[in-house]
Amino acid sequence: MPQTDAGSKDGVMVVKMHTATDVGLQRKNNEDSCAIVDESGLCVVADGMGGHLGGEIASNIAIETVTEAFKARGREGDERKDAELLTKCIKNANKEIYRRGNADPALKNMGTTIVAVALGRDYVVTANVGDSRIYRLRGGELAQISEDHSWVGELRKKNLISEEDARSHPLKNIITRALGMEPGVEVDVKWDKIKTGDIYLLCSDGLTDLVTDGEILKVMVKHGHNLEAMAAELIEQANAGGGTDNITVGLCLVE
Repeated sequence: MPQTDAGSKDGVMVVKMHTATDVGLQRKNNEDSCAIVDESGLCVVADGMGGHLGGEIASNIAIETVTEAFKARGREGDERKDAELLTKCIKNANKEIYRRGNADPALKNMGTTIVAVALGRDYVVTANVGDSRIYRLRGGELAQISEDHSWVGELRKKNLISEEDARSHPLKNIITRALGMEPGVEVDVKWDKIKTGDIYLLCSDGLTDLVTDGEILKVMVKHGHNLEAMAAELIEQANAGGGTDNITVGLCLVE
């Protein structure tokens, strides 16, 4: 997807956004979905599960539900309103995925993760369900903003295993929370102030299972504000590591 700009109406802040997705080297189909709503400062990534048909449908429902809500919102939100809107539309997506999965035997047990970033005039709102991730690069330091809703994520949270052990853990793909699994879902939503130069990375686990945080940091620092080159090399690194899953990245730069 081409890089886009989303500027505040008074020129205080400009956001550049870019998304890229790749099927990887071992999958026949891409169950990931991603989108940008540049007029609303929104970027969203979803990683579908439940087989080719179900995974694609689940991730598409999630993306379409969130993007349609933010297209209607425009850029007139604030932190609390955007947090409420993200929570509401993600929960609505969950209901629709759950309904479709239970109505059609071919779609039974379909689901998806989701991560979303909404950037306002001086703030960012982040939301996530599942083990897709949101990172922030600020001042040369990379921090994971989202919390993994996975079996291994829970072990890491309790400091029972190391990050290195988590990457090779036999249960690393067991998700504890996702859209479509239950009639209702809890959405992690938070907000913070943004700073010029901040870069937010949204990604599916097709990246983070194969590329370490340290390697991600090196690629992001290397490419500076060139989001297209940054996304391309992140995907290249994941494929170099085996490309065992679909790989999707979304990047948001505050200028």
